[in-house]
Amino acid sequence: MMKKILLAGGAAMLLLSAPQVHAQVMAIASNPQGSVFYSASVGIAKVIDAKLKQQIRVQPMGGSSTYIPLLNRGEVELGLTNVDDARTAFNGTVSFKRPSPNLRLLTVMFPLPLSIVVPADSPIKTVADLKGKRMPGVYVAQTTGVILQEALLASAGLTPKDIRQVPAPNLFAGVDLMAAGKVDAATTAPGVAQVQQAHAELKSQGGVRFLNIDFSPAALEAMRKFLPVQQMTIQPAAHLAGVVGPTQVMSYSVFLTTNDKMSDEMAYNIVKMLHESRDDLVAATPALGRFNPNSMSEDIGVTYHPGSIKFLTEIGQWPPKG
Repeated sequence: MMKKILLAGGAAMLLLSAPQVHAQVMAIASNPQGSVFYSASVGIAKVIDAKLKQQIRVQPMGGSSTYIPLLNRGEVELGLTNVDDARTAFNGTVSFKRPSPNLRLLTVMFPLPLSIVVPADSPIKTVADLKGKRMPGVYVAQTTGVILQEALLASAGLTPKDIRQVPAPNLFAGVDLMAAGKVDAATTAPGVAQVQQAHAELKSQGGVRFLNIDFSPAALEAMRKFLPVQQMTIQPAAHLAGVVGPTQVMSYSVFLTTNDKMSDEMAYNIVKMLHESRDDLVAATPALGRFNPNSMSEDIGVTYHPGSIKFLTEIGQWPPKG
């Protein structure tokens, strides 16, 4: 039986309010509080608790590199993994030295936007302008951050050797370094709490500003050498500090992931419930606003759970189109 895991954060405490019919408490691991993954995990857990009457707790950790091994061993039942983490962890390549063959995908949850943020008054206007500038790097607690940042730099023909890397445990800490003036730019997602905080801390400099990413055919080809990315245009909104106009950003898929220890019935019920609950998911958190029940499968070379395959087949979304 899974070890008891303490609830983290007031939002997660709400998950205990509904009556429970399942004896075992499930856990969903996430990135740190304030991250998109944490907000999405809390929202997913709320809906699972309410709709399936399954008690579930959110466990924030330093990053996906920390919790994927736990997910593979069955010490937590659920976790959000991006496309790079899922496939490199499953195969034991790049930063994951050992394969995680027990990982099983349940569904695509949402596309995650990513770009590079700078102080609003910075002379850095394009990704190419980052050459010779200070940026966070290494990302020992979130190794996927290395690949993501390399993909963004590649859009302008740059590599990590073209910047001055300042070690940071994860992307979130990297934004804090920028707010403190210790780096010139940081890789992050629009809408995360760290960006909002940096925007406030850099008020004297006009706040923060996201760079537009080049999506010419050559730039897109360069980025896709690292992972299957797509173009997304983000529009200004009150909750999106640093998005000062229509902004082109990189996006990549995020999956709700489990392991082979989850029963087929539970996997089927979770995916079916999510497919039927978009309004509830969006009401739980804006982080799930891009969940698309008509696009719940994607072939990335990682095994899907049989219970998920059964439901996706029923709704005509299996096999994945790509």
